[in-house]
Amino acid sequence: SMLRSQAGLGIPQAPLEEKARKWQQLQSKRYSERRKFGRTEPQKEDMPPEHIRKIIKDHGDMSSKKFRHDKRVYLGALKFVPHAVLKLLENMPMPWEQMRSVKVLYHVTGAITFVNEIPWVVEPVFLAQWGCMWIAMRREKRDRRHFKRMRFPPFDDEEPPLDYGDNILDVEPLEAIALEL
Repeated sequence: SMLRSQAGLGIPQAPLEEKARKWQQLQSKRYSERRKFGRTEPQKEDMPPEHIRKIIKDHGDMSSKKFRHDKRVYLGALKFVPHAVLKLLENMPMPWEQMRSVKVLYHVTGAITFVNEIPWVVEPVFLAQWGCMWIAMRREKRDRRHFKRMRFPPFDDEEPPLDYGDNILDVEPLEAIALEL
C-alpha cells in the first residue's frame, strides 16, 4: 500500500522495491539465529547462584600467580563498571519489597557482573509508591524504631571485603515497609 501510493507520486518503483528487499534481507540476517562455523550455538543455560559466588570467592585475592592472566581482563572490565552500577541501582529492592531476586550476567573470571533485568513499573505507579513510602518512612523516622545513624567510614581500608555467603546469605531480610491503612 505504501509502495503503491508513492508510485502514484512519480517515484520510480524499482529502486523502492530494491531498497525494501535489501532492508528485509538485512533484518532477517540481524535477528535470525546466530550461526558459527555453519551451525547454531545452543542457548546458554542459567547457572545457579552458587557458581558466581564461588568465582568471586576464589578471585578474592588476585596476588596468586594463577590469576596473572586475568588481571588484563579485570582492567578491561573497568570501563563497564558505571553501567554495572546503573543496572544495580535500577534493580535495587524498593522499601516496599522485602527481597528482590534478579538474573545476572557475569564474566567467567568474575571481572564484571551486570543485573540482567529491566524494572517494569510505569512511572505514575512508581511515583505513587514512593509517595506512600516517603510518608511511611517519615513516620518511622519520627518514632525512631528502625532508623539508626550510620557511622562513616563503614569499613576500614585494611579490612578485607565481607563474604556474602558467610555473612549475609543466612540473615533474614527486614520486614518490608507497608503503609497502615
